[in-house]
Amino acid sequence: MDMPVERVAVVGCGTIGTGWAIFFRARGLEVRVWDPAADHADRIERAVEDGEADLRTLGLMAQPPGRIVFCARAEEAVEGASFVQESAPEQLELKRTLYRRIAPALPPDALLASSTSFLQPSALQEDLPFAERLVVGHPFNPPHLIPLVEVMGNDHTAQQAVTGAEDFYRLTGKVTIRVRREVPGHVANRLQAALWREAIHLVKTGVASVEDVD
Repeated sequence: MDMPVERVAVVGCGTIGTGWAIFFRARGLEVRVWDPAADHADRIERAVEDGEADLRTLGLMAQPPGRIVFCARAEEAVEGASFVQESAPEQLELKRTLYRRIAPALPPDALLASSTSFLQPSALQEDLPFAERLVVGHPFNPPHLIPLVEVMGNDHTAQQAVTGAEDFYRLTGKVTIRVRREVPGHVANRLQAALWREAIHLVKTGVASVEDVD
């Protein structure tokens, strides 16, 4: 694969961030990871071993794979990265604090994509010096196995940031959909919620049993 991005950063490595790290390494990239948890290196190494076993079974491992670099500070993780995938917990102020922390170390042409499943770009971008380079890049769990990514910007996002994120994801093998305006829950989660509401309604009104709806 001719990959213009060779180094990515994953900041915040819970379930979603770790899945991203597994995926990017499997695509042959150098992945610089950071998480505030003291045991994150051991935890991620175990998850990588398990996740890559699945990817090898599916024939989705690059040869050779990339490497994971564990970083002690978030600022260290983003240094020299062309693409940053933020997967911190879904707390707005926590994410914005993290952005302010990494801003001085973020390369001037790097893109930052948030994995958020419901926060809007406008809330994340407020008072950020790199607001025009921030997009939502929402994956589905587990990110190393499910290809779909929702990409969303807004009027404050540079168009080349949105298309650049889409191009990068597609080069790694992801399938992207463009969320064309801000809406809570984006697209797929809203469809899923609508299906769930209808399933409950069908059972509640006696149209079908729980077992049949399932």
